Amino acid sequence: MIEGLDALLGRFGIVPKDVSLYEMAFTHASYTNEHPNSPSYDRLEFLGDAVLDLVIASYAYKNFPTLNSGQLSKVRALLVEGKTLTDFSENRFGFASLVRYSVGEKGNTRFHKHINEDIFEAFIGAVYLDQGFAFAERLLLDIYVPVIPDLLKELDNSDPKSRLQEILISNIDYVCVDQKNLNSPDVCYVVEARVKGTVLGVGKGHNIKEAEMASARDALSKRVGD
Repeated sequence: MIEGLDALLGRFGIVPKDVSLYEMAFTHASYTNEHPNSPSYDRLEFLGDAVLDLVIASYAYKNFPTLNSGQLSKVRALLVEGKTLTDFSENRFGFASLVRYSVGEKGNTRFHKHINEDIFEAFIGAVYLDQGFAFAERLLLDIYVPVIPDLLKELDNSDPKSRLQEILISNIDYVCVDQKNLNSPDVCYVVEARVKGTVLGVGKGHNIKEAEMASARDALSKRVGD
């Protein structure tokens, strides 16, 4: 068994039925070229990608009932994008240290960001085949649910006013309720985001636009916490 693999499986509560699936998930094609009896993760990555998409799509559908299909697609794309999966592999779970490369390929690890993304998907493919879909789904939700609010902030922060408009599908009024230090470099505007008179968020900024963005972002953060 690959050194460290047993501890990793234990961390996820996996008692493997076929440990060769997990060894395959951490085997790069370069290693396979030197060891023909050790297949690479290529096919498992394909399968894991599909399982990941289904689980995250199902989660988004159930937990964001006001979003249409286009908006749900944006949420799913953000949650399964490469940098998120790479972060899981490299920083949260240590997958990267388990990957088997050829002797020559080991020297190119600085170029392996995309490989560590693939490894995460391959691991999910191995879990699905070895433990079944229900187990794979629980494992993915255990990984994702605690970090989804932080991941979604990236989507919210890119254009919070448009994002809030998409969610509410209603006219939003941005009302400046206070102006401070107008003759000073520390000028500050306070804006409320309102729908039919109800204040959804409050934001401050050095100009009206910045304050409006901040109020929309505040409204979005409160919705994520609902």
